[in-house]
Amino acid sequence: MDHSYEDTRGPSPWYKMKTRPKHLPPHKQDELRRVVDTVRAHQDVEMIILFGSHARGDWVEDEYEEDHITYGYHSDYDILIVTADKDRERHVNHDEKLKAALQPEGKGTRVNFIVHTIQHVNQMLAERRFFFMDILKEGFLLWDSGRYSLARPPKELPPEVMLRHAEEYFGEWMESGDGFFDSAAYNQSKGRHKIAAFELHQTAERYITCLLLVHTGYKPKEHDLEKLLAQAAGFDPRFAAIFPRHTGPEERLFDLLRRAYVDARYSRNYFISGEELDLIRKRLESLRIATDASCRKRIEGLAVANEENGKPHLS
Repeated sequence: MDHSYEDTRGPSPWYKMKTRPKHLPPHKQDELRRVVDTVRAHQDVEMIILFGSHARGDWVEDEYEEDHITYGYHSDYDILIVTADKDRERHVNHDEKLKAALQPEGKGTRVNFIVHTIQHVNQMLAERRFFFMDILKEGFLLWDSGRYSLARPPKELPPEVMLRHAEEYFGEWMESGDGFFDSAAYNQSKGRHKIAAFELHQTAERYITCLLLVHTGYKPKEHDLEKLLAQAAGFDPRFAAIFPRHTGPEERLFDLLRRAYVDARYSRNYFISGEELDLIRKRLESLRIATDASCRKRIEGLAVANEENGKPHLS
């Protein structure tokens, strides 16, 4: 069997997408060859692209023991399957035999795949959507039929597209943050403090993500609130003061929220009181106010630029 990744492209396209994930250990390269062979054996597709942590090189294979219980987390392979049309997209999405065949027998890395048409992928690239731009920049084209090419993204988006994106991000991510905030209050009322702490972490992460998306159109691959807040403060200095850390109790409060992303879900030793949750909720109310104000100011500025460009603001 030929152990090289097959590339059937004819004339070179404009992009120079990577094709060989040589940074991965040999056994993972073998697993990805099996993924390609399996997809092609079941379905007629146009491209098979590796993205996510295995493409970037920051995948996790972590196991630890706590109270004589072994916990583990292993990153999946993230695969984008590109099809010629919606009909083929539906076939791939509903192919239960393919889904079963892609999963490893016994030990091995699980496969998580998404399916999009080439038309959708190219539309998202034309709009510089962060998810697809990352795939283009970081992904590995494991197989290509050669029948289609990816669209070249514009260097800058027209003002009307930037405005539409900002409004979409603002609505979506503020609603998501509000949902986690409300859910945290419910779980706290039921005494499920660790679940509430995790949901408050997600509230903070979503509000900050909202701000960054509205201002930049990009979502950082980051869950550490300390780093996210530092990025947010670069756009609005109010974010630097929302979680003061001048005293021991203030430092502990922020640390409880920051660690909740992992420890509140997996560590038996994580503890947070109802009073501490109440204090964090007050901080997050301030975070929401700052996010809302900063995003609305950004959207108003984009609307003005759009009108100056001759496109009336219709929303």
